[in-house]
Amino acid sequence: MSRVLVSKLDTVPPRVEHSNRSITDKWFGILYALSYVGFLSTGFFLVSKAKAPYSRNENGDRIISEHFTGAVQTCCDNFSGDSVNYHSCRYLEENQGNRRRLTSSNTTTLDGDEGIFDAFLEAPEIIIGIFLTAFATAILWVVALRFFAKPIVILSELSKIGIAIAMGIYQEDTAAKVIFFLIAAGLAGYTYWAWKKIIFASRMIAHSTIAMKENPAILGGSLVVKCLFAGNAALLVFFASRMVNVVELDKEDCYFFSPVYVPRIGIYLGLSYLWTIALLDTVRLSIIANIVGSWHFHPENMPTFIVVFKNILPSFGTLSAASLVTTIAEKLCRMATERSFCDLMCLCVNPFSLLLCIFSSCLNGVVKMLTKFCVILHVFTGNSTIPSAKSVYKILSRHFKGGFVTEVTSRSVLSLASYAFSVGLAMATWAWVDDRFNCNSFISADGTAEAYLILWILVMLFNVYFPVIGIYSMILLNQFLRRVARRQIEDGSTSVNHLWLPAMSGIFVGAICMMFFTFLSKIFLDTIDTLFLCFAIDKDNNVGMSNQEFAELVKEIPTYIEAEVISEDGDAETGKVDVVPVPMPSAPPVIAIVVGATK
Repeated sequence: MSRVLVSKLDTVPPRVEHSNRSITDKWFGILYALSYVGFLSTGFFLVSKAKAPYSRNENGDRIISEHFTGAVQTCCDNFSGDSVNYHSCRYLEENQGNRRRLTSSNTTTLDGDEGIFDAFLEAPEIIIGIFLTAFATAILWVVALRFFAKPIVILSELSKIGIAIAMGIYQEDTAAKVIFFLIAAGLAGYTYWAWKKIIFASRMIAHSTIAMKENPAILGGSLVVKCLFAGNAALLVFFASRMVNVVELDKEDCYFFSPVYVPRIGIYLGLSYLWTIALLDTVRLSIIANIVGSWHFHPENMPTFIVVFKNILPSFGTLSAASLVTTIAEKLCRMATERSFCDLMCLCVNPFSLLLCIFSSCLNGVVKMLTKFCVILHVFTGNSTIPSAKSVYKILSRHFKGGFVTEVTSRSVLSLASYAFSVGLAMATWAWVDDRFNCNSFISADGTAEAYLILWILVMLFNVYFPVIGIYSMILLNQFLRRVARRQIEDGSTSVNHLWLPAMSGIFVGAICMMFFTFLSKIFLDTIDTLFLCFAIDKDNNVGMSNQEFAELVKEIPTYIEAEVISEDGDAETGKVDVVPVPMPSAPPVIAIVVGATK
């Protein structure tokens, strides 16, 4: 065991500063405030400009809305030729008996040019019901983990085997049965091989629940932030649903079109939303770090709930800076991943794009984890972003190889559960929209499964797993397919929007639910990461390990460095300094992981 020389300038005292905190990184806070004002301003601008071009008459038929009736009537009267089936003219109430059916299905209630947000506007009970179900499920999941962490972790791993066996039993084709049974056998073998790691993950998550049981304010504060997250998601859906009604009438060809500023505002809303959810992530982390750090270092001096939230105000700039860094990393990773996925779907795999995808994913993980520990140390000390980043790297480098530590098995278990819940809600939304509008998107005319069904399921699995990509992709693809559907109608062809609208609605909702569940499950991961840093700070200050169980858990991580830390003044008993200084690494930090279960 080596002895490490530590200067007081290279570490921090084992406490959380609750008073005399100054405002840090204020310009980043101002930048975010302006960004969110822009989010609200542009969103409500779209709402003010939104005028529904269509409505429904007493027979349930689509007709031109009262706001546009006069303009459409004038345009159609000036049109030379048969205007009964021409563009918007077909929807004039006087032409209802003569216009052609728009869709290829005689049973669907869609008119042919709707998108996913039109469906949500016409059937708001779907989006409201699914989101309420997601919120209730997330709360029950967190409560269950708090009291039954170990059994749930183990059952989560065993459930993968059970699902593969069940799918094999369900298949009628012999080859498909064999494939699923082989998958189940492989999962069982891997579970047996990684059993110790799975148990380690259950112990780690179970230990994080101790802090939650001792400090109920962790759950309370996280739920407050969760409500803000849900409210911001509702705003995004509200703005996006109104965006489809921001249209103008082409007075020559008598059709509705979206002004050029609408898609540009849509892109801005998406980027601003991504920054907001990243900021809410750091706000939740700051609340947990404040409570858990105080409970660990000085349980006799715990902050009140008001003090915890009050300390967020001077830290707002630093939290905004950290969330901006993670937003940029997420954006770059998303761009690389989308490129690789497109290549894969086209069966034209570009090795350079795959390498770029892998590199960007690794870089994204490194940036996020380094930023997380930087935020935790900022909460402890009140220092700004750059000093906190330098200090936390020095502290972790003395006790973990490469200066970085995370526990992937626990993260994998929680991510798997979030993914399973989200895919289930995505399928429920798909089925609900399909039934509500009689789309029959699950079966073809002869009752057999079609290839596009499998394709949509694959697209759903990918986009729910990468929810940020899913939200952006569905918004852009929805706009594109609506234009295609309208062009088909204008050319006299039949629209097939009843085949893609239910699936895309499910994918969009599933992506939001994935972010919803992931946000809440991070309560446990934030607690674990805070305890990691508390452990390292205790070691730097030669504080006795009051919680031996967590100390033993940390020592099981392969990247842990067993070192005796002494101050610059030397050994108090011998007066000698026999140290092995730890050189600063020249390479960037890397993630040190415990290889865990795969999803």
